[in-house]
Amino acid sequence: MVQSPRKRFEYEKAQSLRQKGKSYGEIKKELGLSKSTISLWCRDVKLTDQQRFVLLHSSKRMATQKLGALANKEKRAREVLQIKNLAKEEIKEISPEIFKVAGTILYWAEGTKTKNTSISNSDPRVVKFMVNWWEQIFGIGPANLKAHVHIHYANDEKKIKKFWSELTRIPLVNFGKSFVKPKGTGHRTHILPNGIIQIRVKGKGTVNVKHRIMAWVEKIYELSVS
Repeated sequence: MVQSPRKRFEYEKAQSLRQKGKSYGEIKKELGLSKSTISLWCRDVKLTDQQRFVLLHSSKRMATQKLGALANKEKRAREVLQIKNLAKEEIKEISPEIFKVAGTILYWAEGTKTKNTSISNSDPRVVKFMVNWWEQIFGIGPANLKAHVHIHYANDEKKIKKFWSELTRIPLVNFGKSFVKPKGTGHRTHILPNGIIQIRVKGKGTVNVKHRIMAWVEKIYELSVS
């Protein structure tokens, strides 16, 4: 049944371990074989009553441990949900001043500091917040924003552009050429489902928007460390 020297060794080793009362799971872990192969090779191995007793109680103990771990996980999930609900109650509303500061700090972290006024991100919530922020604080609506998407070669460019356009209300005609990462560049292989969008404020005088934002950043820093 087993021909190659390597398979013969694995076959004999699996049978030896089974004869010692090892479970299929333990044999799989040691030899790296599938349980179906182990079951086929060891089906004729006779276990003693003591070995069967140990395996039975071991499997029951493992099942109990798994149930306990699941119960702890569900308990922690309920605790986290309660923490989040209570935390949300701590913020009753967002005043215009808080909204301005929140957007300023977000731009401080994610926005460009030189040249144009733009932000790049893959989180739809961050992107939508900033689009609303520009509109409410500066009166710059989606029609005055230009966008580019950074995507992987395997992404669906049209689908991704449509997603960001619907989320931000930026017209598709305002989307410039996409930046596509080619195959085999040696960079990370994780593919973001919607890529990364870069949004830039366009139009005459918009550079002053960045200067105002960075002035607010300086003021926030001064007040926070004084």
